[in-house]
Amino acid sequence: MFYRLFPLRVLLFLLFLITISSTLLATHNRAGEIRVELVDTTCTSDNSLTVRATVITYTKASSISVDRDTLTICWGDGTCERVGRANGLGTPPQGVILENDTKRNLYIATHTYSARATYTISMTDPNRNAGILNVNAPFSEQVPFHIQTEYTFLNPQVQGCNNSPILLQPPIDIGCVGQVFTHNPNAFDADNDSLSYEFITPMQEVDFSAPNYQEVMEIEPGIDNQITIDSLTGDIVWNAPQKAGEYNIAILIREYRNGQQIGSIVRDMQILVEECENLPPVVEVPFDEVCVIAGNVLEFDVRATAPLSEDEQLVRLTALGGPFEVTYGPATFTPNTETFEEDPVVKTFRWDVPCEAISAQFYQVVFKATDNGFGDTTGLATLKTVRIKVVGPPPEDVQAEPQSNEVNVSWQMPYACEDTENNYFRGFTVWRREGSANFVRDTCTPGLDGSGYTKLFNVPIMDTEDGRYIYTDTDVERGRTYCYRILAEFALTTPTGSTTYNPVESLASDSICVQLNRDIPLITNVSVLTTDTGGGEMEVCWSKPVAEDLDTLLNPGPYVYEVLRAEGQNPPEEAFQPIGITFSSPTFAGANDTCFVDTGLNTAEQSYSYIVAFYVNNESEPLGLTNPASSVFLSIEPTDNTNILSWSENVPWNNFEYTIFRENDSGDYDSLATVTEPPYRDEGLINGTEYCYYVRSAGTYDIEGIPGPLLNNSQRNCSIPIDNIAPCPPTLEVTNGCDTQTDCSDEEALANTLDWVNPMDICEETDDVVGYRIYYAPFEGSDFEFIASIDDSRLTVYDHKPEIGIAGCYAVTAVDTFANESEFSNIICVDNCPFYQLPNAFTPNGDGQNDIFRPYPYCFIDRVEFTVFNRWGQVVFTTNDPDLNWDGTNLQGQALEDGTYFYNCRYFERRVTGIQPGPVILKGYIELIRNSR
Repeated sequence: MFYRLFPLRVLLFLLFLITISSTLLATHNRAGEIRVELVDTTCTSDNSLTVRATVITYTKASSISVDRDTLTICWGDGTCERVGRANGLGTPPQGVILENDTKRNLYIATHTYSARATYTISMTDPNRNAGILNVNAPFSEQVPFHIQTEYTFLNPQVQGCNNSPILLQPPIDIGCVGQVFTHNPNAFDADNDSLSYEFITPMQEVDFSAPNYQEVMEIEPGIDNQITIDSLTGDIVWNAPQKAGEYNIAILIREYRNGQQIGSIVRDMQILVEECENLPPVVEVPFDEVCVIAGNVLEFDVRATAPLSEDEQLVRLTALGGPFEVTYGPATFTPNTETFEEDPVVKTFRWDVPCEAISAQFYQVVFKATDNGFGDTTGLATLKTVRIKVVGPPPEDVQAEPQSNEVNVSWQMPYACEDTENNYFRGFTVWRREGSANFVRDTCTPGLDGSGYTKLFNVPIMDTEDGRYIYTDTDVERGRTYCYRILAEFALTTPTGSTTYNPVESLASDSICVQLNRDIPLITNVSVLTTDTGGGEMEVCWSKPVAEDLDTLLNPGPYVYEVLRAEGQNPPEEAFQPIGITFSSPTFAGANDTCFVDTGLNTAEQSYSYIVAFYVNNESEPLGLTNPASSVFLSIEPTDNTNILSWSENVPWNNFEYTIFRENDSGDYDSLATVTEPPYRDEGLINGTEYCYYVRSAGTYDIEGIPGPLLNNSQRNCSIPIDNIAPCPPTLEVTNGCDTQTDCSDEEALANTLDWVNPMDICEETDDVVGYRIYYAPFEGSDFEFIASIDDSRLTVYDHKPEIGIAGCYAVTAVDTFANESEFSNIICVDNCPFYQLPNAFTPNGDGQNDIFRPYPYCFIDRVEFTVFNRWGQVVFTTNDPDLNWDGTNLQGQALEDGTYFYNCRYFERRVTGIQPGPVILKGYIELIRNSR
């Protein structure tokens, strides 16, 4: 082995060549993304697997020497191809010059895939430009510039066609140190797919991040240097850059359909921050978010001004966004100028909103004001995002007509948005609830989910009769009150027309309520009178039918009521059995509202349900049965100084409030509170003391002639609050000798010191801590084991020496008087501080001094790969023992001669992450001296 020394001038020349080579490879990319669309817009022809990809790059226009007239696009199926630039003047096209020394370049190619799948389409340029502060600084030119788009071929018969979002806002703006920088990629998806935005690390190849990346605010960190991105709107706000230079960020825009991600697009962009005194312009809009009903006109003014202190600056106001991109009825922004003007600049956004624009997603318009602070063509910019939601108009003039066993519902025809392109309007759905409800229609919240209404069918209908849309509801029961609302539904349609996707509902119509004929009784009360496991009592009441609805001439007497009972609140029909209670009257006048007391029940442990059968004219079969009605059943969950009350019932009327009663010291019950739904927390109680309760419900049928409110009591129930709430976790810190660079040669003297804060000092909810439990795991990710307990809450320090080394992870929990144990504290992992050093001489002459070659000092070393060579490269000694213990003999045990020997030593450190090789391989020489010279 020998080394050849190069003269200094040769080394300098080689360095010069390397520098020149890097410069030639360095590119000028500022930003970019890839757009993907289907060539066949129906996605059903022979070209249904052919896509058109457009690679869009934003480059430094002044970097002529590295301008790319072609790029390589890779299709994600193992194939790549060179693609020529497709925009701008000249042959070949030269791209389009924008402001701020930026050129926009388009590279367009088509590709046919062999199968439906998800593919990652990408472009990688070999080098980024030099001088980027937050990418592999100071060698950013050694990192490739990479963009990619994930595209999924959907099943066109079920899921429809798919095109990637398009990014409407060019990333060409400049920032100033100390001034807020704003940007928004302004993504628009013509398929009405939902989008989300997030920051990611810029990439250097498919699914690989650029090395040594720093967040932009980490270059000059501080509270005045923060960057955020709104996941819904994509608004990026950097408030504010603190150091001039060039930065890179990357934005991942995910695309979802029916809740499933179907693609994504990455925009990688540069932000140039300069030292400048210019202040950004101001954009004023009347709102950040607005909802508009299709068929109406949305119109508002946008005002742009320069700051008051910059009264000589001009301002340019522009707008981009989805409303300008829609196929039918695009918006306008007038006057349509893009020149710098004296401020204030006021323009009008106007959108005569078409029904085809109805969408579950918001449209975005980004208004951009740019001043001319950097010259005649460029300056600082401010972007302001307005979100617009287009909702379908409500169906009008809803009517309902009750019959004996059905309700006929109808509404106005034509509907305001029934005439749409591509069958976007799909029809109507009918929604129903029992009893009326206070439902306030919100223009920004179409649909009826969560309103208490239930959709009666899933496939939209468009049935008509006598010039109105109609629906007949046959799933009704006599004596109930039904309320109806109508929704219109819109959706995109798959090419075959067999399936819809990305559906959206209109605003709900007004409500119409009707009551079916009351020719049977109505149960009004199922109320617990006595709570007992065997002697419980229940009061059951009902109201007689309405004579006109019953038609007593067709249904003469005698009239008989028979009571049936079943256990529980939702028993099956066959579970109801007669209990021997009947009431009879020969005339309808005598068949009055009735109550009776059912006895011998276990009301303490269960609820009961009742049905009343109604017989006429000595018939063997009842004319009808009431709807089931159950008692209110109360459950209690005790906790610390609190009882949590919950209850349930199944009744045909609507309970609108509940009053909670608690027993006082004299045995009477006091009202605690009135609520509209469970649960109720009775707080401030004394642990260990029993408290007893019942709940009284108040309800109504909303039917004329039925008195209200209908009051029904639950059973009595008692509970004893107990402290079963654990304390908050402590806050932990761990220190050891490695933190202070203590000599680690004596590992036994090293220990970890745990220091934590009592939860009572940091958490208002915790008022009781009596001790702590300490847990240890030898490695990151390994299971924790209990190692110690401390029974005095005042002791918050603990020293621990692991069996091997001092590496490990710790957690502490707090324990209260009732042995409730908190969650783990913050987990702290500490590491060993390995050290391994070898001497360069020893004297194995048998005098008892320095006879053995050993490392000194060393600590936290698990093993070594230590090999000694003579000057001819022959191995004379090897060991894995970190103590080495070489006595100067060779592999055969023979004493070696005096002289210089060479070694390689790879050592393995005991770390909290496991056994890891040391960062370097030790190499050197050893002087073996037996005789003094």
